[in-house]
Amino acid sequence: MGDTNTGLALAYAREQLFAEAAGARPGVPKVLVWVTDGGSSDPVGPPMQELKDLGTTVFIVSTGRGNLLELAAAASAPARKHLHFVDVDDLHIIAQELRGSILDAMQPQQLRASEVTSSGFRLAWPPLLTADSGYYVLELAPSAEPGTKRRQQLPGNATGWAWAHLDPATDYDVALVPESNVHFVRPQHLRVRTLPEEAGPERIVISHARPRSLQVSWAPALGPAAALGYHVQFGPLRGGAAQRVEVPAGHNSTTLQGLAPGTAYLVTVTAAFRSGRERALSAKACTPDGERSRAPRPSPPGAGGRGP
Repeated sequence: MGDTNTGLALAYAREQLFAEAAGARPGVPKVLVWVTDGGSSDPVGPPMQELKDLGTTVFIVSTGRGNLLELAAAASAPARKHLHFVDVDDLHIIAQELRGSILDAMQPQQLRASEVTSSGFRLAWPPLLTADSGYYVLELAPSAEPGTKRRQQLPGNATGWAWAHLDPATDYDVALVPESNVHFVRPQHLRVRTLPEEAGPERIVISHARPRSLQVSWAPALGPAAALGYHVQFGPLRGGAAQRVEVPAGHNSTTLQGLAPGTAYLVTVTAAFRSGRERALSAKACTPDGERSRAPRPSPPGAGGRGP
C-alpha cells in the first residue's frame, strides 16, 4: 500500500533474493523481471546498478506510461531486447519473445556489457573467484585488429570494470580470464560494439492519442555527441501538407496538435548535431475516431438578443 517504492523493492531483491544466504550461487545466472505501470516514488538507479554489478540481467515490461529514458537506462543493454512496452491486456503478445530472451540470459555466458557509449562500456560478471583464490586478466582488442590488445589485471573479488577512450562504431572482443590455483574457471568472451559518435533517436513512443492530438516521445541522442535539438515532422500517410515542430535539446517529447480524427500519420523525429549532420527515425501513428467538426448549435426561437 502507499507509494510505489521500486528502489526499496530492488534493494530487497538484491539483499534477500540474490544473496548467497538466500541460496544464490556464484556462476549461476541471475535474472530480474520488473513489471511496472508507471514511475517510482524513490530512486531506481543506484539499487539497479548494484544488481547489475552482481551480474543480474534486468528485463522491464512497462504496461503504463513510464519515463522512457529512465526505463531504458535501468534495463540491461541493449534496451531493445530487454525493455518492452505493452498494454496490460496484451501481455500475451510479448510472452514468447520474453521467455526466449530469459532463456538466453540463463545460459552459462555471464560476462555482460552495459552503459555502452560511443567511447566506452562497462563490463560486469558474477563472483567467480575470491580475493584469496586468484585474480582476473581482462583483455580488450578491436575485432579488426586483434594484435592491438589491452590488458588489465583485477583482484579475485572484482565483479566489474569500465573501458574508456574507445573508438565509436567499432566492434571490440573482450576476454575475461580467471587465474586460480584453487579451481579451474573457464574464460568468458564477449563482443561489444560501441555506438556511433552521432546516435539519433532509437525508439519512438506514441501515447495520449486523442482525435486531434498525439503525444510523441523518444530516446534522445546521448553521450559526447548529444543533439543540439530535434525537429518533429508529421503529415497524413495518404497525402497532405506536412507540419514541423521544433524541440530544444534536453527534451524528448512533444504534443502534436491540430490533427484530424481517425487519420493515420507518419511522424519523423530528427536529431541535429553540431557537425551539421542529422539522424532521423520514423513511426506511424493514428488518431482515434471523433467528431471531425463541431458545428455551432442553432439558437432557440427568439434568442440572440441581450437581456435588459
